[in-house]
Amino acid sequence: MSDGPPLDLSSLRNMHPELSPDLAVIMVMRAALGLQRNKHSVGVNLHMTIENAVSGCALTWPAADLGLAKQHDHNRITEDGAEAIALAVAHKTKTWRVVRRMQREECADWLLEHDSDGKRKLVAFEVSGVDQGSIVVRMREKLAQVAKSSDVDHRCAGVVGFERPETSLMSVKEKKYAR
Repeated sequence: MSDGPPLDLSSLRNMHPELSPDLAVIMVMRAALGLQRNKHSVGVNLHMTIENAVSGCALTWPAADLGLAKQHDHNRITEDGAEAIALAVAHKTKTWRVVRRMQREECADWLLEHDSDGKRKLVAFEVSGVDQGSIVVRMREKLAQVAKSSDVDHRCAGVVGFERPETSLMSVKEKKYAR
């Protein structure tokens, strides 16, 4: 199942102009390494679950030399690659854009922004990757983590699986209380 045009990771900087160019390059290269070490080729279908809506699209990237994977930490390939894919999906599906990297004590990886009815809204976005296996358990962990983020309008977790190219973006269900 493919919905719309391919998602091209080489356009990550165009999607997120505030993202540092050198960081974007390494994230995209590590996404390529993560996908290719799982035997995927350019144009593979990326299964997407955005909130509860299921869709898919072709995922493209600049091919990487798998021989260089030994020069990268295995976990960094998964984590940085997941960030590249999740940020691209967040832009494609929600038009969110990077504002800045968040720090550990802020309980999320990225501060994103979007326009809602002419007003700037901030999103705490926590991302994780799974090289092999299910992303379901990791999603629960990341939702619990990002729920602790403060001073934002929205909290969301994104988890990327490389074995079966898939990603899920899910928002924290906000508690209803008087302010």
